[in-house]
Amino acid sequence: MLLFVSATTLLACEDEWFVPLLPPPADSAPVLWMWVGAEDDAPPCIDGQPPKWEGWMADAPEGLPDTCDACECGPAACELPSTVMANAMTCPGGSTSIALDAGAGWDGTCAALPSPVQPDEFASVVYEPPTLSPCIPSATPEPPPVSAMFVRVCAGNTAQEPPGFIPCMQASSEGTCRRGLTRHEFFEQLIDNRACAPCECGPPAGGRCVAEVGLYADSACSDRMEAGFPVGLGETACADVTSPLPLSAMRATLVEEEPGACSPSVAAVLGTLERREPHIVCSYSEMWWKTP
Repeated sequence: MLLFVSATTLLACEDEWFVPLLPPPADSAPVLWMWVGAEDDAPPCIDGQPPKWEGWMADAPEGLPDTCDACECGPAACELPSTVMANAMTCPGGSTSIALDAGAGWDGTCAALPSPVQPDEFASVVYEPPTLSPCIPSATPEPPPVSAMFVRVCAGNTAQEPPGFIPCMQASSEGTCRRGLTRHEFFEQLIDNRACAPCECGPPAGGRCVAEVGLYADSACSDRMEAGFPVGLGETACADVTSPLPLSAMRATLVEEEPGACSPSVAAVLGTLERREPHIVCSYSEMWWKTP
């Protein structure tokens, strides 16, 4: 939990009806003196007396932002297909096939098969298409800062006006102010329990990826067979193979590579801002107080 130690704006409510502004009692000092601003600028109470209260004025809950900084998604990269199916029948092939799998994350370099597929075991090959990788979301952002200002209230047992302070009095037990006075509410603690929902990315879309898979009769990928041609996203291709050579290895390259994109999620603000130990004071009109 985060306990506020700095601040920036003021929340204050005026009375609903206009009435003549009331001056403070003519024969006594104000009950309280209040200062509002940045904490580092707060002056001390006069005569070395300790503050009666200190706290924070903050925006109302309904005024706080409900979303964090925008999420972003990295590109959806083109990924090579890693599987070729060798089929016992000519295209479009049949149910009997042998999977030639180079493994997930294959970079297209020469991949030798555990054991060669002999010429009499296959009559065609089916090439799988390239794919788009998932997009990587941006890091989870921090929640928007809360707008708040520091409040220092000193006892008003002196008629001397402390520089920067305004005269005020404590609100009634119901938290109301006399007509003509301005109501100010603040809290001794503001505890920020908010967090942003993690950024996420939708499924990849768009882009253009074309892969070419070559099949080889030797494990070093030097003797290429008469098979292999470009295959794009969402496509499969079947090619008859008439070579008398065994199928021993394969190699692949991306001949066209245009990444796709993903839609980012909205990082909503989760949790709440806790307000603890409230105080309410009512300030006098500066016009009346300054009148000789």
